[in-house]
Amino acid sequence: MKVKFLAAIAMLVPVLIYVWQNSAPVTIQFLKWHYPVPQAILLLATLLVGVVLGLLLGSAWKNKEKVKQKKADKKAKKQHKTEEKLKKQQEKQQKSSGEGSDQSATKDETETSEPFTE
Repeated sequence: MKVKFLAAIAMLVPVLIYVWQNSAPVTIQFLKWHYPVPQAILLLATLLVGVVLGLLLGSAWKNKEKVKQKKADKKAKKQHKTEEKLKKQQEKQQKSSGEGSDQSATKDETETSEPFTE
């Protein structure tokens, strides 16, 4: 956090020096309106708008990434649940097929274990 603050101060100092040295009035023309404004105020206002837009776009980008991550997590969770259901179904089928084969095996054993009489 201190590094960001120091970097911001390091960038702000040259801007302030530039603004201070360029304080001549400038006329802003927009459609039919004409505004005489000191160049320093115009430059600071432009800087402020740029900073605000940068912060807004940065937070929007972070929010977009969070939403993307949440969707990916949700998809992974859904896939995990589906895999668990499939495993349970497979186990259930194996148990039911295993019991059927056990019963047929015991049936075959009982038939062959009886004495053979003709």
